[in-house]
Amino acid sequence: MTIYPDRTSQPEVKDFGTLVLPEAREIMLSNGIPVYVINMGDQEVSRIDVMVTAGKYDQEKSLVADMANVMLKEGAGNRTSAQIAGQLDFYGAWLQNSVSFHNSYVTLYSLNKYFTHTLDILSDLIMRPFFPEEEFSTISLRRKQQLTIELEKVQSLATRAFLSRLFGKHHPYGAVADPHDFDSLTKEDLFKFHRNYYNPQYIRIVITGKITDEMLKLLDLRLGMEFGDFTNKSSSRVFKIEPSTQKEIFVEKVGALQSGIRIGIPVMNRSHPDYLPMRVLNTLLGGYFGSRLMLNIREDKGYTYGISSSLIGQRYGAYLSISTQSATEYTKPLVEEVFNEIERLKCEPVQEEELSMVRNYMLGELARLFDGPFPVADAYISMLANNLSFDYYNRQVDIIRSVTPDDIMRLAGEYLKRDNFYVVVAGSK
Repeated sequence: MTIYPDRTSQPEVKDFGTLVLPEAREIMLSNGIPVYVINMGDQEVSRIDVMVTAGKYDQEKSLVADMANVMLKEGAGNRTSAQIAGQLDFYGAWLQNSVSFHNSYVTLYSLNKYFTHTLDILSDLIMRPFFPEEEFSTISLRRKQQLTIELEKVQSLATRAFLSRLFGKHHPYGAVADPHDFDSLTKEDLFKFHRNYYNPQYIRIVITGKITDEMLKLLDLRLGMEFGDFTNKSSSRVFKIEPSTQKEIFVEKVGALQSGIRIGIPVMNRSHPDYLPMRVLNTLLGGYFGSRLMLNIREDKGYTYGISSSLIGQRYGAYLSISTQSATEYTKPLVEEVFNEIERLKCEPVQEEELSMVRNYMLGELARLFDGPFPVADAYISMLANNLSFDYYNRQVDIIRSVTPDDIMRLAGEYLKRDNFYVVVAGSK
């Protein structure tokens, strides 16, 4: 006899319980590079994240950090780009590169049975790239064309104008690359950046998966003993944030059928006690599909297909940013509705049912960070990259569960003053 579940009543909603981030074991390679070992999982796979604590903030010329990072796999040691790609494919490995303002990353996913071979490739990429001329020219041209195309999009124009007004056009957070910047970029620029920063003084490593002592010995051999020690640490660069006094900006794009819209405001840094409660406010406002901005501006008014808000915390500055696109004729009423929703946060206490939904969504997203070895590695990397303490995620859980409607109203009233907002619209008049 088949027994079917009762679909006439709603299942009981249960709390997540305690969310605990597994702690990494920290060891040191022979040359002083710290390694964070997250030994999790039953599969014979592993992931190595090489973090270089230098990025776009530290480059002396536009595009250098990105190009130096992406060019690592185009030729290193005695391997050409084709050989690197072919060998990684043969061993079932996957390489990923990325650059942020303060960090550059090289990530290798590998089967443990081929760990020796794939680690050998990774160590060449980090220590011995030779930035071949043909690949350098090809990638520069391709990226120049991609940037040129990107600058035809109203959302890109709005984002660039927004960041340059928020931080100043000479600050790394506000400086924007131009296609012509590729013309002045040279291989020597990449070699210089690599010499200065891709050395043990600036490197941290996170290794995740089913990790053995033999794998750690190999890691020390390749990126410890053979790498050696460097002492040429570059001096830190500090830039003054110079926000524009002009709060409403229009960037014309002739013939555009839609407007790209960015609305934002500087807020407190990650170290401030109000930063984590502000994450709850941001989620309520526009941080998930059921947010107030989506329900009002997309579902009710139909001004856009999607609108979202984000809380961006950089090392030297943080801001709340609302992003969307809309048909030109809806631009002004859309902007007004955004501010109407912000005013509601100041004047009307959020109902417990809505706040409970936001809490459950945010706790669910946090739970996904702890679901398996590689998401846990991502959480650790985020902590290292942002100089956060190990209890950051535990504190976040506590704040999500304890924030009140009064807290939301206080935060909105204190930090979301309309006169301090930047409103950027890119499109056709």
